[in-house]
Amino acid sequence: MNLTKKHYRLGLGLFALAILTASSIPGKSLPSLIVLSPDKLLHMAEYSILGYLAFKSFESLSLIVVIGALIFAGLDEFWQSFIPGRFPSIYDVIADIIGFLMVAGTLYYRSRKMNDK
Repeated sequence: MNLTKKHYRLGLGLFALAILTASSIPGKSLPSLIVLSPDKLLHMAEYSILGYLAFKSFESLSLIVVIGALIFAGLDEFWQSFIPGRFPSIYDVIADIIGFLMVAGTLYYRSRKMNDK
């Protein structure tokens, strides 16, 4: 089955909604300054998936896509400030962007290499 950009965009929207839904679950989170805690690795993993879907949706990695991911990550953390037991963290945003850029950047690099041949 060949997936089109339309399919990937639907997946991107649904996955973004899933991230916001997960962020809406109340929790007993305690602030942590551990840079590579399991929580940060989860953030990187979920935004890696978002990066894959974003790249496949737009077949590119433009500045607008990266800024959109940064804004989404920031708004996701801001949203958590309204959820009991949750708190926003700049470290989570950093982990989100690292995960996003690792995958989307790798796909972009590979697509450029393929086009240069």
